[in-house]
Amino acid sequence: MRKTGKRIIHFYNYNGSLNNTIKFLENIQKKINFLSLNISVEGNDIKVTLYGERGLQRLAIQRLKEFAHKFL
Repeated sequence: MRKTGKRIIHFYNYNGSLNNTIKFLENIQKKINFLSLNISVEGNDIKVTLYGERGLQRLAIQRLKEFAHKFL
């Protein structure tokens, strides 16, 4: 039986550029599959909630961190 759950990850847009936040969100939309995502943006704070299998969550978190490093 696969273990499923919910993970919440917080990011902060240090440069404050709205364009970079949009690029970050577009890349998430293109690259993260097979998981349910809920993303909320308030100012420079970005909250990503992942729902699904834990193994896929770990892979998605690595990809999210790469995108955050690149765009935020």
